[in-house]
Amino acid sequence: MKHKLVLIFHLIVATFGFISATLAQNGEPIPGTPVRILTLDAVETGTNLQGSWKYHSGDNPEWASPTFNDATWESADTLLFQDRLPESGWDGIGWFRLRLSVPDEQLWNMPLALQVTYQVGASEIYLDGDLIYKFGTVGTQNGEEEPYWERDPQVISFSGKTDHLIAVRYSNFSLHESAIMFGFELKLAPLNPNIKRRITLVNEGTTIQMVWAAVAGFLMLQHLLLFIFYPRARENFYFAISTGSIGALVFLTFQFILFATSVTQILFLFRLLFCVYVLMFLSGLLFLYTLFYPKLPKLFWFFLIGWIVTVCVTLFNLDFTERAPGSLGLFDQTKIHFNVGVAAVSLLFIFTSFTFLEMARVIIVAIFKKKDGAWIFGLGSLSPFILTFVLGDIVSRAGYTINWRIGLLASILAPLFSMSVYLARNFSRTHRKLETEVLERQLLEVENTRKTEELEEARKLQVSMLPQTAPQLPNLDIAFEMRTATEVGGDYYDYNLTEGGQLTLAVGDATGHGMNAGLVVSAVKSLFKTSALEAGNLEILERISQGVKSMNLKRLYMAMTLGKFNGNKLTLTAAGMPPVLIYRSDENLVEEVLLEGMPLGGFIGAEREEASYQLQSGDTVLFMSDGLPEMLNPENEMLDYPKTKELFKEVADQSPKTIIDHIFKASTAWADGEPQADDITLVVIKVK
Repeated sequence: MKHKLVLIFHLIVATFGFISATLAQNGEPIPGTPVRILTLDAVETGTNLQGSWKYHSGDNPEWASPTFNDATWESADTLLFQDRLPESGWDGIGWFRLRLSVPDEQLWNMPLALQVTYQVGASEIYLDGDLIYKFGTVGTQNGEEEPYWERDPQVISFSGKTDHLIAVRYSNFSLHESAIMFGFELKLAPLNPNIKRRITLVNEGTTIQMVWAAVAGFLMLQHLLLFIFYPRARENFYFAISTGSIGALVFLTFQFILFATSVTQILFLFRLLFCVYVLMFLSGLLFLYTLFYPKLPKLFWFFLIGWIVTVCVTLFNLDFTERAPGSLGLFDQTKIHFNVGVAAVSLLFIFTSFTFLEMARVIIVAIFKKKDGAWIFGLGSLSPFILTFVLGDIVSRAGYTINWRIGLLASILAPLFSMSVYLARNFSRTHRKLETEVLERQLLEVENTRKTEELEEARKLQVSMLPQTAPQLPNLDIAFEMRTATEVGGDYYDYNLTEGGQLTLAVGDATGHGMNAGLVVSAVKSLFKTSALEAGNLEILERISQGVKSMNLKRLYMAMTLGKFNGNKLTLTAAGMPPVLIYRSDENLVEEVLLEGMPLGGFIGAEREEASYQLQSGDTVLFMSDGLPEMLNPENEMLDYPKTKELFKEVADQSPKTIIDHIFKASTAWADGEPQADDITLVVIKVK
């Protein structure tokens, strides 16, 4: 009897053990797995499956089974925050398990939305041991993984069983250690509203992207073309860059929020967004400086260097290796990562604030200084606040609502349109100014053409008054040539010849050039030609001086040299002219004769020197104006009198025409393209 009671007790215990195992296999939770109750209210409001999951590093397909006992697994957050990693660490791949209790029969077999609210790696989603979704390609090492973030809601439903298990096989080898979190997050919500919300978000975001891209692109292209056609207006170039940057910033922001599906895309868009953000502020600052400052302020270089440092700190992490003492006196390599997140955010905040305040300061100062059109900038800068608060309040009081897309576009576009209006206003004014300048230039060209024609006529008259051919004398060989610096020259040469063969030669130089000098030359020619042929040089010069002075031409004088040839005797008299050069053939030397005397038209009765020289056969005399020795070369050096004397001596034994050609050729080579600044007159007389 005792043995039968023991046998019955063992059968009862075995029966209860079998029943417990059967219940566990039919849905009872395995000890250790957390259970989360899912209700209809929680689903309708949207419930994040965030929090404590069971976690184990490594990879084992058996861990997807609902019957697997994970009691020894540790609890972990699926987001895998950098500062709250599981105690066992993260080796790149692991499993997460969460048991859901669905007691509400209304949720049984109801299609729900499974939303991946965050994921930077790749995952496989299992429901009750069955694979239902793959988001990316889970890998056991870095080269095998293909990260993917599914942004669209996926369908999931729970069967009539009360308890269910969601297991996630997750890998992330690609994210940098400086990331705040590199895990995933799941959310359950009603299917149809969630799909509709996603479609609405994508449609509205895409609409804003397209509208903004079109408007910003149009403004950028318009002002870029204005700059191309008128490069002096650099403000159009900076405004085009600034507008394009703002357009790119809005476009990339929605691209980042709506469509980024992998870590690579996220990091690329982040870097691109940051660069566009910096470019937007720098080009905007340059735009304002160009408008309201005559030259770029030195303060701009502070902002430029600051933004460059911010870019470098943000986009580049500093990795280095440090050796720390190890056991047994050896050294172990310990990799240390410097997280620049705090520094980057601080610098970004500082220079964003400083740049914004500087831009506001420039506009305010321009308004107070009453810079032309600065009020347009002030109004445009305040337009986002005016549209947001003032007009928004008026519209709401009237019982209407403004679509957030329209409000966003209006708030961003209003300042840009105000700036574009200001530039268009400036361009219109510049265009009118250019039209006025063109008209004035055309009138000036007509006037210059008239004056040029008049001067050309005066030049022809001036040249016609000069001797066209040299006198033919039995004992003298004569040649002369004049090259003017302007249409009407101030140089003058002439001669009088008596019946007995006495030659009086005049070489003069009126002060200045042009029409007034031509008038003086005309008067001097008349006075010289009407002088008595037998009169002396001093008498002729005094008569001409009185005649010029009587014309009352202020600050206009005539320098002149008179040479009277009587046989082989030369009598020279000068009034402020360069020296006369006499070549002595028998001695092969050049004698320089410089006689003092006041120019004609100055003081009446001024004293002047006179000297006589006896010439021999072969001797040559050179009369010249100061235009030859004062000719400049590209180094601003004068030809000067010693060089002139040297050039004359080189060919003084040749014919007068050859001498003149040689001197002009040498002087042209000396000038080397420099324009002739003064008239040049050469008269050469050789004794036969």
